[in-house]
Amino acid sequence: MNPTDYDTPFQYCPELKEEYLIELAQNILKVVERTANDLNSKQDDNYTRETCIFGRVRQLFIQLDMDKSKPWVIVPSKSMDYVARVCGVPIRVFKDDPASPRKKKVFFRNEFEQHQLSLFAEEEANNGGSSITWRLFIQAPATVSNKGDELEDLEDDYRVVFVGYNSYSNEIKAMWQSTTEARDTLHLINDELPEAKPVRKQPLKPKDIGKDSTASGNE
Repeated sequence: MNPTDYDTPFQYCPELKEEYLIELAQNILKVVERTANDLNSKQDDNYTRETCIFGRVRQLFIQLDMDKSKPWVIVPSKSMDYVARVCGVPIRVFKDDPASPRKKKVFFRNEFEQHQLSLFAEEEANNGGSSITWRLFIQAPATVSNKGDELEDLEDDYRVVFVGYNSYSNEIKAMWQSTTEARDTLHLINDELPEAKPVRKQPLKPKDIGKDSTASGNE
């Protein structure tokens, strides 16, 4: 699945800004990776991780909605089946494979999403958006079975994929995918190490324990 095989979401939604998608992807990936690290005990499995990721990402959207510096994220419905608006575009979030979703509700527009779309039906009709269902996916690293029937990672990183489906055929019309460079990573500002500077040694004097003891006894 290559995003270059499809149109970009910005062709259908000019109000959608890539810089905001990058920032949103950074925040989501931090939550996902933190959760994977937190839930790494013998008592954890895919269920505990999946449910926790869902809950934490939902809370992330709610917090972004409350952040006055992020007016481009709105969560009008904060229910468990929440629908967020990113740059005015209604989206739902899933942890699934965008090319072949296991969850059939990926293609289903819930009641609140239909209501949101109806408010902007005329605007979307002008740019083709009314025939597209927008979904934001948290895509796990690709895996393959090895000789021991265990799963091995083909990729080390989760990705955030923003996909627009044809609302009638469910075919992918547009796609944007985050990259590893989209996250905050440590890097050297300068390849050259700074020149070492001599450290001046300070003279050390032993404590006069006997003098301190005598002084204490005279008090």
